[in-house]
Amino acid sequence: PRCVFFYHLLLQVSLASAENIFKINITPEEAQQFLNSAQLRGVNEIEYAPKTGENPLPEARNEKGEFVYMGRVIEHPEDYVEEHYDAHQYHGQDGLGQYVYGYKDWNQGKNEKRDEAGTVSGSYKYVQPHGRDFVAKYYADRTGFHVEDNRPAHLKQPATKTPAVLKAEEEHFKLWGELAAAAGHNPDPYAAEYQTGEGRYEPSEEETREYVHEEKPYVPGPEETGEPKGFFYAFDYNVPLLRNKAEREELERLRAINNKDE
Repeated sequence: PRCVFFYHLLLQVSLASAENIFKINITPEEAQQFLNSAQLRGVNEIEYAPKTGENPLPEARNEKGEFVYMGRVIEHPEDYVEEHYDAHQYHGQDGLGQYVYGYKDWNQGKNEKRDEAGTVSGSYKYVQPHGRDFVAKYYADRTGFHVEDNRPAHLKQPATKTPAVLKAEEEHFKLWGELAAAAGHNPDPYAAEYQTGEGRYEPSEEETREYVHEEKPYVPGPEETGEPKGFFYAFDYNVPLLRNKAEREELERLRAINNKDE
């Protein structure tokens, strides 16, 4: 029991730190320990990747002498900076149906898990163009899919026809009647004369034949047999990001205004 306790403690410390983890072909029990401890990596809290620094754009020019950054021509490199973020992602399955996965980047993040009962739950967050964080939480079980988010509530109203639509309909049916009368036909497309006689649709024998579904019995391949195995990985990685200084300042101003109530 003491060894098991220290193993769980070591596992939690590893997950809580920035250590990269790569485990494959592990037992369901071992995988479940990683899945259960993944919450220490933020499975219950959505976070954006932390910024680790920034620097001027590295000097690079093409054959025309133009300043380029990752293949993009930059006319005024002094207006930009290269930011760096410590992004993270993780994913694990126990081989019996349970899983967790998630990620965080500079302006978005998501976490999701599936428990032993088959219930899927998760949440995600991202920065909208006007600076406000969009946050959603959801779960799916036997009762269906359920979601809550932080959008302002809107009262739904049944669709109604505007005066312009009513007028357009009236003009359409009036014109239809005039053209049909001029052509010597009944303006009603559902009239009996259109439902009988030459040109009437008759289904073919193949279309009326009763459908019988045939499916070959499933035979598992050699890689699908044997004891269930799980896996888990979690790692951090640097994300360089090109940012326009003026646009960044404006977005930060909007975020300060539009996220006051969060």
